[in-house]
Amino acid sequence: MERQAAMAAHHLFGLVDTLHYEPLSRRAITPEYRDALRRLLPDTWALERGDVWLHARMAAGADPRTAPPPTQGFKIHVSSAPAHTFRLFDLVVPVCVENGVEFKAAADPVMLGVINSKTQERGFSGKFMTIYPPDEDVFVGLIETLYRRTADEAVEGPYVLSDRRYRDSKVLFYRYGGFRPPRRLNIDGTQSTFLVAPDGAYVADERLPCFRLPSWVRDPFAGEPAQDPAARSAGEPAAPLLNGRYRIEGALTFSNAGGVYHGTDDVTGGPVVVKEARRLTNCWTAGDRTVDSVDMLRHEYAVLRRLEGLDFVPRPVDLFREWEHTFLVEERVEGIAFHDFWAQDDVILAPYIRREGRVERFVPRFREVAGRLIRMIEEVHARGVVLGDLSPNNILIDTETLRMRFIDFESAVHADDEAALLAYGTRWGTPGFIHPDRAARDRLLPCDDWYAAAMLLYSGVVPATAFFALNPLAKDLFLDELVALGVPVRVRSVVSCLTDGRVDEAKALLADWEDG
Repeated sequence: MERQAAMAAHHLFGLVDTLHYEPLSRRAITPEYRDALRRLLPDTWALERGDVWLHARMAAGADPRTAPPPTQGFKIHVSSAPAHTFRLFDLVVPVCVENGVEFKAAADPVMLGVINSKTQERGFSGKFMTIYPPDEDVFVGLIETLYRRTADEAVEGPYVLSDRRYRDSKVLFYRYGGFRPPRRLNIDGTQSTFLVAPDGAYVADERLPCFRLPSWVRDPFAGEPAQDPAARSAGEPAAPLLNGRYRIEGALTFSNAGGVYHGTDDVTGGPVVVKEARRLTNCWTAGDRTVDSVDMLRHEYAVLRRLEGLDFVPRPVDLFREWEHTFLVEERVEGIAFHDFWAQDDVILAPYIRREGRVERFVPRFREVAGRLIRMIEEVHARGVVLGDLSPNNILIDTETLRMRFIDFESAVHADDEAALLAYGTRWGTPGFIHPDRAARDRLLPCDDWYAAAMLLYSGVVPATAFFALNPLAKDLFLDELVALGVPVRVRSVVSCLTDGRVDEAKALLADWEDG
């Protein structure tokens, strides 16, 4: 399984229980969607829970048009923003019932949030409802009926990357795939599904982040123009420069909310990082306000503007919209990830602490990094910003000079931010670097960054911070053992001071240490 898929699986299996991996099928669903569907379905239909879905099926013999369901074919996906789900039920379900076509829907609002979350696999995201037409003729007529019914409605949803958009609809997409396909159990507990080719061969039913039909299937709407620039045919030229000036040269990472790319600014010739945000993905609701990935990207740009001029923060270059996506362009800075730095052969401490000279080489690096980190956080706080998600993934460091730079300011907040963004900041962070009291608050505080700084330094000594939620006492036990093996007691003292927010005391310890 590719790394992004593995990350998504890890995230999903940890949602039901904070201590144990559990499938989402074990989570008790809330009644909102179930009640809405029962109101719209006749008595001859039944609702059944299956994983993250509610399946709507007709009773056997309830409709004379009903034939044994096919195992594969064209399926219709209905996409929805959180605010539009009940209206889409009202628009879509009666059409399905009238035509005797079965469907499934996200089981409740939380499950819809999972489906559209940042860590969801891109090929699976966006599918609020899935409709199963029994044959191609029904599919063609049904999707057109749904289009006419929804076209003038104020409804929309995230783009379904695995599908093709139907006409200019904001909610209707389609692909060819399995309905009740053959399955294979994988070693990680997930299942792979297959299509059956005309010659009987099994072909993987892949949900890619792009529209692709099996080789033997013809798109019944192939003659209509694609609404997505990415859906151009193979012979068409590649997209031009983004915003007329940014040349994309590769991808750094992908998430369901959008990719992060590296490239060149053709105007200045400088290297840039380009962050992408897809509308209505990774939604967060606070009161009447719904925040999505685009809101957070615009917010990150505003934070970068507030911090502009600090030599450890990438310079913001541009913010623009192209097609339906929003892009943030910032200066590309060099360095390796913080956790990679402490894992280098000549730096890593914990497994080799008994080797001659290992502690002596480690201590000057630790002392220098701790001092720089404290000064950087103080300068950020002086601008009224709290970082929120301060983790080894969000710091780059030069292996020779030890110069560090902060990256990724999605969760950073300022006191002037609206309540929804302040609340979002408390919920988004990296396990092992989140202050234990943070979830009980409605906003981030400077102590959150100081706790994260303590855990950053701790992770440089031994990368065990993710386990402290299971046993908080282990935090002291690990350090005590390492001190007994030769790590200076001041390492423990600096970490302890920052954990408790005693920043001046930590600075004094470092200053005295340097003088000594």
